[in-house]
Amino acid sequence: MCSVFTHPAVPIALVTVLPQDVLSPTLVLAGIACSVIPDLDVIGFKFGITSQHMLGHRGLTHSIVFAAALGAILTYTLFRHDHPGTWVIFLFLFCSTLSHPLLDMLTNGGRGVALCAPFSNTRYFFPWRPIEVSPIGVRRFFSTRGVQIMRSELRWVWLPAAAVYILGMMIRRYG
Repeated sequence: MCSVFTHPAVPIALVTVLPQDVLSPTLVLAGIACSVIPDLDVIGFKFGITSQHMLGHRGLTHSIVFAAALGAILTYTLFRHDHPGTWVIFLFLFCSTLSHPLLDMLTNGGRGVALCAPFSNTRYFFPWRPIEVSPIGVRRFFSTRGVQIMRSELRWVWLPAAAVYILGMMIRRYG
């Protein structure tokens, strides 16, 4: 998986393509939350749920169905009164959530992502996996390995996200 510091890079970059009348601090924070929520599945380890199980790490919470459900629930509960752009809000939250498993599919470790759960527990990776996998747990992250992980995430996630953000801001300002 990417680190908890890196998953928010995608929704932060995507805010630049949102219409001004939809953009709000609440929406940005909801998008950031959506980008990290799939990793709450690690709680399953405390209950003996293995990563091979559909409810285990990179299982159901890393699926397209989960991204759609979370996006729909948050859109309905937090933004249903924002008449202009309900679909835009849903798509932003859906993409923010789905960015998590897609980034995990680019990492060089783990068991893959159950992108099609609950219909299939087959785990997938992209053929190209340039991102160093981040360990589960804080202690192992703050080490020499953590520096390697952050360098990898900076190169493969944060720099492209920054480019999208800058381009989006330029288009918004001059377009």
